[in-house]
Amino acid sequence: MSAFEIKTLRYFINLDERGEFYADVRDDSNNTIFEIRGFDIFEDGWMRNKNDLKGLKSYLADLGVMKDSDNLIVEV
Repeated sequence: MSAFEIKTLRYFINLDERGEFYADVRDDSNNTIFEIRGFDIFEDGWMRNKNDLKGLKSYLADLGVMKDSDNLIVEV
């Protein structure tokens, strides 16, 4: 992978019911590269809600998991 290649990461919501939340972000090879368990990411203000891709992307870029130029999409 070149330094200028843009990656597309996929965001999956796996569990969202009765006060439980679990989601993950996967790379092109379907490997989980980041997990969200619980509500800390929302309570800490990184994401406004479960569909806030802009907030999630900002958080992942801050952690160095992805670059600002990479894409983040929701998988249903």
